[in-house]
Amino acid sequence: TPGCPVFPLSQWTLLLEGRAPDLEKVLSGHYSTSIDPKQSQPLGKGFEITLSQPTTTHKVKTYGDWSIATDLWVEALSFIMPWKESELRGYKRYMSGFFVDVHYNLHSRILNFDKACRLKIEGQKYLQFNAITEFRRLEVSHLSSLGMVAFSDLQQLSSSSFSGEKSFGKGGGTGRKSSRSESSGRGEPCHNWNRRACDKATNECPRFHVCSKCRGGHKRGECPLAKNSK
Repeated sequence: TPGCPVFPLSQWTLLLEGRAPDLEKVLSGHYSTSIDPKQSQPLGKGFEITLSQPTTTHKVKTYGDWSIATDLWVEALSFIMPWKESELRGYKRYMSGFFVDVHYNLHSRILNFDKACRLKIEGQKYLQFNAITEFRRLEVSHLSSLGMVAFSDLQQLSSSSFSGEKSFGKGGGTGRKSSRSESSGRGEPCHNWNRRACDKATNECPRFHVCSKCRGGHKRGECPLAKNSK
């Protein structure tokens, strides 16, 4: 169709099926100059068509990556469904606000939150992307320090940091500092914040403003686990 935007063929198929596109393939299609001719797309009833698709060479890791890929997705979906453009633009503004308000070290959480929102719309096609209230529970689970997904991430970071300290502590003579020092405290709770002595804002402090006991959104002195252990 004249005026049709450039978009990976496999992702066009997903759009027509009402499914969430793979933003990394969208981004790779935008930048890639090489193709993989071995990818194919089933048509049903035993028929299959071979497509020349860009190989996935670009990962969506930053707000810039996400914004470029999302703009391409909005342009493509609006081309086949013009009535959805305002809805999609509203969704992008909503999601972009988190990238502005959340420290860039934690932008991976926003990328996962975005994926969860897209999958929710894919599974419940009667919903619209600008139905912001439908994303509140996902917002808590992915972005709040009390959320299940965010809490699990903090636990994994804490465990990996502890393992790194043990491995550097053995054998001596490595000539290197512990992983805790190398990472400047990233992934670690801020002990000054827990003592009410941290003078940095949450998005400026290299450590997390969470309870050093349970990783909750309160200070250690207010932690119910710390009180029960006394």
